[in-house]
Amino acid sequence: MIEDEEEDEKEMNGSADGKQESTRVSPLIRRVIIVSVLIVGIALTALGFTDRLLGKCGLDRLTEKNDAYLESSQERSLRTFAVLSTIKVGLAVVEGTEIGVGFGLEVGDVVQAAYDYVDIAWRTVLAAGVLLLGTTLLLETASLLDHWLLVIALVTAALAVVTHGSPPRLPRTHRTLRALALFLTVLTTVFYLLLPLSVSGGAYLSRKITAPLIEEAESGLSALREEMFSEDHTTDDGIRARWNRTKEQLNQMGSYLKEKASELVVWILKLITGYLFDCLVFPLALFILLVWFTRAAAKGLLE
Repeated sequence: MIEDEEEDEKEMNGSADGKQESTRVSPLIRRVIIVSVLIVGIALTALGFTDRLLGKCGLDRLTEKNDAYLESSQERSLRTFAVLSTIKVGLAVVEGTEIGVGFGLEVGDVVQAAYDYVDIAWRTVLAAGVLLLGTTLLLETASLLDHWLLVIALVTAALAVVTHGSPPRLPRTHRTLRALALFLTVLTTVFYLLLPLSVSGGAYLSRKITAPLIEEAESGLSALREEMFSEDHTTDDGIRARWNRTKEQLNQMGSYLKEKASELVVWILKLITGYLFDCLVFPLALFILLVWFTRAAAKGLLE
């Protein structure tokens, strides 16, 4: 009986050792599979298959929509900038002429206030045009670097998996590789998806929210330019005739600006708010939200 008990103990110990060996082998097999998948992904990305696959999944269509939106937005901002430049230059000339010939302070005050409003809108539209052009260049840069960043991210992730469970002298290397893989994963996702999605989401919100405000402001400012600065002065009737015409135009402009002062302020406010939200608030808020979500997802995946 004693011999039977000893044999049972040996069998139990053998089964326990087998279970420990299986538990020791399974993480190793899992790491080998993960590394193999990452190596295949590195090869496919380096050869360009990943870009073509993502393009067929909708990334190319998203890029085309963003390019069309940015191009139309730049053209719209240039038209608005030209309108505001005409109004600004005209008001500056009128103000200088009014001071030189002494037609009274009342018109000068009205013109100065209108010039200040238009100057703020002019600067805002100029900044919006710069942001739109910068966004276009940023998307083009991302399209050139995204697949190389993906290759580096996959290589770093593979090294992090290989060094997982490493000897005591390598845990710091594993932590460094894991942190670097997390950063590169988020950066690659930013270049591939988050930037295009932020622009596309901003375009959608722009069409639904701010487009009516900007269109109303632009139509009002265009009408203001046509009303105040569209007369033809190619004919030369002499100095006295030009003097009388200038005086009459200044008086008409002063009365017209008094009537349109409140509407001008509303147009300027709508224009500034619309361009500010279109070019900065909407895309930046969406970008921050998507980066936060992507970082949380990538951190959980790598852990």
